[in-house]
Amino acid sequence: MAHASTPIGLDTRFDHFLQTPVGDDQKGTSVTVLSMLARLGVDPWREASDLAALPKGSAWERLDGLMARFTDVPSLIAERADVVTRLVASLPNGKLNANGSNAGDSVSSKTSTRIYLILAVSFLLVHVIILMSGQ
Repeated sequence: MAHASTPIGLDTRFDHFLQTPVGDDQKGTSVTVLSMLARLGVDPWREASDLAALPKGSAWERLDGLMARFTDVPSLIAERADVVTRLVASLPNGKLNANGSNAGDSVSSKTSTRIYLILAVSFLLVHVIILMSGQ
């Protein structure tokens, strides 16, 4: 399945990662990766994209550093390493090519674009045929 950006440009490949809970804050509210990154003043989708592009070890270190700065979830003090390991495993993975993008994404994106184009042209032709047969 091809991943697409939403109308406001947010890549859906990172939904699972960003919606993963990291723990409950001091008020008992469940905190997700998305809300944690936002509370830290970091763009969640950009950070998720950057983390996914890194080797797993580097992604682990970077995410661990971010979580070390996040003090809203008390349980992270003792469980941070486990949480970071779980979160890095939930990042979208794939083999990266030389320019840092996922090799499969460009093929998948081109295929999706072609399919949508074929469907649009087919729909247009059927619509024209229906209009012409009615006259």
